[in-house]
Parts: sequence; C-alpha cells; structure tokens
Amino acid sequence: MKTTIDVTPAPPSNGSPLSSHLPLDQGLHAVRSARRYADEILTSWGVSRVAVEDAVVVVSELVTNACLHTLNGPVGLRLLSEDRQLVIEVTDTCMETTDLSIPWNDTDCDHGRGLAIVRALTCAFGCSRTADGKTVWAQMNT
Repeated sequence: MKTTIDVTPAPPSNGSPLSSHLPLDQGLHAVRSARRYADEILTSWGVSRVAVEDAVVVVSELVTNACLHTLNGPVGLRLLSEDRQLVIEVTDTCMETTDLSIPWNDTDCDHGRGLAIVRALTCAFGCSRTADGKTVWAQMNT
C-alpha cells in the first residue's frame, strides 16, 4: 500500500506556530511513512537540513516504539514548530506510559537504545497520558 502525502509549503512566517498531523495505520509502512512525512513537512517549513535529519531519526524511534506497543489501535504523528522550537508528538492507544528511565548504558539490554538516541538529539522529551492512550513527545531546537 502506497501512502500519498500532500505537502503544502508553509506561508511566510508571521510568528504564528506551524502544525501538521499524520494519522498512521498499524503496519510495516507506518515508520517509513512517518519519516518521509516529517522530512517533507519540515523541509517545506524551512527547517535546516541538519535539524530535519535529526528530527527524522527522532520520529523514526518514537513511531517505531508506538507501533511495537500498540497492537490494534491507530498511531498519530504531530509536528509543531514555533520560534525555532520543534515539538514531535506521537500518540497511540497503549494505556501504559513509556518507561523513560531505561538504563541507556546497559549493553546487555535488548531494547532502550532508541530512547537514548532521542535523549541525545532533543532538549527535552516525555510521556503524557491521554483519554485513550498516551502521547510521547520530544522537543528540539531548530
């Protein structure tokens, strides 16, 4: 199944925030679609290439985690940009919040390196419960 993304360039910045949302189906293509979407949207917003590349890695890690831990529900990606700050939000229907205290230096651990990458590329990240699941978010300087 091919996902078509309609990317409309952002209007010239007048100080108002930019926001874009992509609903994702569960499946093998969700992470790839999210990466491509983030790259195209952030590029159209005029975000620097280095920041776009870092954001795409963060999107990939967060969407991968959401897809792994959400068996049947939808996953959503939201990008927000204002005043050289980018917020990446990934929502899912898993009621368990993400454990952000995984020991990142544990070489015997099977998982957890993705959040170490997110931590390294962002200035803040966290997890919030929603009425029907959770939102994992990350904030980056652009």
